[in-house]
Amino acid sequence: MIFSQDLKPNKKIRSDADFSHIVSGMTAPFSLGDFSRMGLFTNSKNDSVFAAEYENKSNDALFKFKIIPAFLDEERLLNHYYKDLTERKYIPKESEKVNKGVTFKEGKFKLHGISSYFNHLNRLINVRVYDAGFWVFISEISQKGNDTLLLDKMHEEFLKNLQPAKIVQNNPLTRYSNIIYAPVAARDTVLLRITMSSATNKMKWIYENIDKYERASGIPGILLDFHIAGINGFIDYKTKKNSTSIKEGNFTVDKLISFFTKLRNDGFIDEYLMEQYNYLLSPPENHQFDYEGYQKWKLNNSIDYDVANKYYIIVNSRKKTDLTKDE
Repeated sequence: MIFSQDLKPNKKIRSDADFSHIVSGMTAPFSLGDFSRMGLFTNSKNDSVFAAEYENKSNDALFKFKIIPAFLDEERLLNHYYKDLTERKYIPKESEKVNKGVTFKEGKFKLHGISSYFNHLNRLINVRVYDAGFWVFISEISQKGNDTLLLDKMHEEFLKNLQPAKIVQNNPLTRYSNIIYAPVAARDTVLLRITMSSATNKMKWIYENIDKYERASGIPGILLDFHIAGINGFIDYKTKKNSTSIKEGNFTVDKLISFFTKLRNDGFIDEYLMEQYNYLLSPPENHQFDYEGYQKWKLNNSIDYDVANKYYIIVNSRKKTDLTKDE
């Protein structure tokens, strides 16, 4: 499965004033505080791509952003994040405190994202990737030094000025989704049924916990509780026609449910998921983890499921919605 389009801003746009990107509604001002705009770009084959670059020559600081039309699956933020890593010749700073899930809220809209820090040639670089409806919004700021708090503050100020939530407000996604099942899940009836239970439990969690304005940005695949709902769906499989537990005897199903059940009973689902997703998921506010206890737990328990080997993926329907109406 292909997760992202290789659309790069390779065509320069000429403008000596604030510039509005007609397709998305995004505006790139001629200046951002002490930063002067150095260039505007689109893609020669797709004008949905839009990018701008800024520079502050007095302190050798750079800022740039781009929006790229993206696939609408639950994994797209992570996929764009990892794609960004593979395109760099240097690696991120190794700390979950600076490489993490983030949000940007503006009015009723909330954009989920990933923030990562890099050190390269004595420069500190902060890269962020956000869900933005039909697009992903990617921004990057860099300057000499090692002050992450200062760079975070500058980045937040730029985002407030750019208002990336306007992209979503002008082009909100519908709440409707499709589920694509992996061929391996369809080879076995019982495995397919518990897989369907996991997927539908995730979608149920979205409808019960994410309002239409937040949902307009995309499927919240960066949220820890969203993935916990998927695991609970595997364990608690039942339907109106099948109110009892599944029959034992299927090795794959038995192993999968046994692993998830023990993980949940021992209280380490959240630590397991954070480790599997490289600590990039966003937990609930003030959530407490026991990573030390989880590492001890792993000494006596095998990890019997890798989240990279998915049985399904949830994909947003590719159409706009009218947020003044209930879907």
